Amino acid sequence: MNENPRAAIMEQLKDALDRASNGKAKLTHVSEDALIVDDLGLYSLDLLDLRYEVEDIWNLSIADEEMMSLRKVSDVIDLIVERGPAT
Repeated sequence: MNENPRAAIMEQLKDALDRASNGKAKLTHVSEDALIVDDLGLYSLDLLDLRYEVEDIWNLSIADEEMMSLRKVSDVIDLIVERGPAT
């Protein structure tokens, strides 16, 4: 059993952020407090790609409006934890 599920989610989320941004995201020092658009450099359209990545990895369903309201990396992790990631 993973002692820190948030850390495991963060590792997978970094890969999802990289794919969603086509490699443009600034992922060298990602923290939960990082702003997805301002700090990591994703564009609004990248957020929709990130939505698909998150839905695919964790078997979730996220509305466009809900995804656009997520500002920080921690917001995405909270959503994944709350909805129970698929294992």
